[in-house]
Amino acid sequence: MKNIRVFLIFLAAALFYLLFNSHIPITDPVEGNYALTAKEMLTSGDWLSPRIYGQFWYDKPAMIYWLILISYKLFGVNEFAARFPPAIFSAFSVAFLYWFADRIYNRRVALWSAVVLATSLEYWILAKLVITDAVLFFFTSVSMAAYYLGLLGQGRKWYFVAYSAVALAVLTKGPVGIVLPGLTIFVYSAVTRRWELLRDLFKISRLVVFFLVAAPWYLYMYKMHGSVFIDTFFGLHNYIRATVSEHPQYNVFYYYLVLFPVMLLPWTGIFLRMAVKLIKEIRSEHILYLLIWAAVIIVFYTAMATKYPTYVFPAVFPVAILMGRHLESMLCSGGRKQWLWLTIPALMLFTIMGTGVRILSPTQDWKLVYAILAISFIAILVVQYKSSGSQILRSVTASTVIVILLLNSQVFPYYADTRSAKRIAEQLPETKATVAAYGDYPTSAVFYSGYRLPELVNNSGGLVPKGAWAGKYTMPRETVGDFARKTHHNKDTYIIVKHAQLKEFQKTILVKEFVPVFTHAEFILFKGKYN
Repeated sequence: MKNIRVFLIFLAAALFYLLFNSHIPITDPVEGNYALTAKEMLTSGDWLSPRIYGQFWYDKPAMIYWLILISYKLFGVNEFAARFPPAIFSAFSVAFLYWFADRIYNRRVALWSAVVLATSLEYWILAKLVITDAVLFFFTSVSMAAYYLGLLGQGRKWYFVAYSAVALAVLTKGPVGIVLPGLTIFVYSAVTRRWELLRDLFKISRLVVFFLVAAPWYLYMYKMHGSVFIDTFFGLHNYIRATVSEHPQYNVFYYYLVLFPVMLLPWTGIFLRMAVKLIKEIRSEHILYLLIWAAVIIVFYTAMATKYPTYVFPAVFPVAILMGRHLESMLCSGGRKQWLWLTIPALMLFTIMGTGVRILSPTQDWKLVYAILAISFIAILVVQYKSSGSQILRSVTASTVIVILLLNSQVFPYYADTRSAKRIAEQLPETKATVAAYGDYPTSAVFYSGYRLPELVNNSGGLVPKGAWAGKYTMPRETVGDFARKTHHNKDTYIIVKHAQLKEFQKTILVKEFVPVFTHAEFILFKGKYN
């Protein structure tokens, strides 16, 4: 019966995250990189060496590309297929959390933990995005949970499951897949003074499992590509990322202290209330391990120079379990006033969403969005005033689910459309055109059109990127002058320009030979006058 419940939770979560995915265009700059890399690997027939713009690319290991490739094989090369792996792995994580929380606590704690995870703000957003985080989240969570089951004496097999999951995490995002679990076990060993756990980390049988899963791809890549793979993947995309801030304005110590509670909306109030209460319970069964698990992830990424909103995402798994436990204790204690910790953040979230869609597009017809948000807002107010704790919790959960589905069907596709060059690509001839881009590079245009677009730079000094992050930018480049000479009087010549770089483009010699023919969102398509 328990396995049936887990399966049903997986199906419900999968449906929840898969709905409307076919209507959400691939966006720039990040999603386009993953979707295009998998597409080029599929076209080339080489499933081992990631490539983009016709050249090898060492940004991430192959796992995410393999998953998208399989999805392309099943559903074709389209948005639904590209978004299928993160949605499915997000559903896997919700179901696995329910199974794990039920195993260490009980069914009610497991249910509310799964609800918190599934409906937390960043979690459901990342379930829709074509990036690695949902896959890394699953493998990291399985590794940490399985290892803990081994510590609880529930069988040696769990250690092998843990090491297999760590290996798959390393195949998903590199060294961080082993660093986070390793640091967590080290801190847990130090706090509990169980130093034998550190010795056990290096047991031969477990390491053999890890290397059998993780090593073959890395060895193949080194054999095929040599030191350039080591220097780019481990040097640029791991060491440099950790020591040189890609976005210096975000490199502040409080970045994740502010961001993490916001990620949990509408459950932020419950998180804050729980954090205060847990101080007295830190030595209670399971709590210490879950707290260390979450804290290590947050502290580790706080110490890193480069900070992204998604980096501390794996900490949500243990925190969701602790919040599910806290919600269960609130239900048992009774009282309506305590539930303001849930309803106030929920109301704030709905208000922000309503304001956000207005800012996104003042002219768009958002009547349905406003109506559902208003009904949800009023329903929560009424339930908070008149009903019991269980009814308040169910009301907030139901309202949040409805609002998420509404946003995924109405707002998310609209927003993605403004960040995608799909409409621009649809204006291009299917073949035999010459296409380039000026300014911020629209990778999604390459994905949708199939054309290999050079990025136009003003002079030869821009042909080779400079700085610590130069290796990230692998798109082909061409000077404005060379492109103008090459395409003069050519038939079907196009340039994609972003509004933000329009004034710069108008200062080039190209403006005399190209006219705007189509505008969508932040993109303008120019066509040669002699076409």
